[in-house]
Amino acid sequence: MSGTGILAASSIAAVIAVLILRLSWGKPQRSTVHNAVGWAMLAAAFIGGWMSAGAWGATVASLWTISAAMVVLGLAAWRSPPARRKASNRRAGMLPDSGQPTQIGRRIGTFLIVTIVTMTSAITLAVAVRWLAVLLGANEADANVLALFTAPVGWTILTFLILMTTNRKRQFAFIAAAWASAIPAVITGQGIIGSAL
Repeated sequence: MSGTGILAASSIAAVIAVLILRLSWGKPQRSTVHNAVGWAMLAAAFIGGWMSAGAWGATVASLWTISAAMVVLGLAAWRSPPARRKASNRRAGMLPDSGQPTQIGRRIGTFLIVTIVTMTSAITLAVAVRWLAVLLGANEADANVLALFTAPVGWTILTFLILMTTNRKRQFAFIAAAWASAIPAVITGQGIIGSAL
C-alpha cells in the first residue's frame, strides 16, 4: 500500500476509533473490549500516519481524530436534556472564608510555579524529545515538529500534576524529573535552544 493509502486508512481508523469509544462511553457500564479496541485503533492510526508521512501524517490522523470527537461530542451535547436541578453554587476554595489566613505567599508561589517554572520544564521536555527523536533516526524536521508538539502538551500535563498536588516536595519532584530529562541532550551538545528548536 502506498503512503497515501496508508494515510487514508489511518484517517478512517481514527474516525472509527472515536465512534467506538463514544459507543462504549455512552453505555450504562463501559465495555472493556470496546475501550481496548478504540484506543488500539487510535494508536494504530497515529502509527500509520507517522509511517506514511512522518510528523505530517501523524498530524493529519490526529486532525481526523479531533474533528470526529468534536462532532460526536457536539451531537451528544445538543441531544442531552437540560438538568433538572440548578447547578451547585459551591465555591472551589478560591478565596478563604472570613477569618481564615489568606496564604498570599503560597498562592503567588503556586502561580509562579505553574506559569514560569512549568513552562521552562516543558521546554526542557521538548529538548529531550527532540534529542531522543534524532537519536532514534528521525530527520531534523520531524524532530523539530515533535519538540514543538511536546512543549504545549508537556506544559498542560505538568500544570495539571502541579495543581492536583498539594505537597510542594512532590510538585518540585515533577519539575526536577522534567529538567533531568534534558540532561543527555545538554551533555551531547543538543541542548542549545537555537539548534534544538
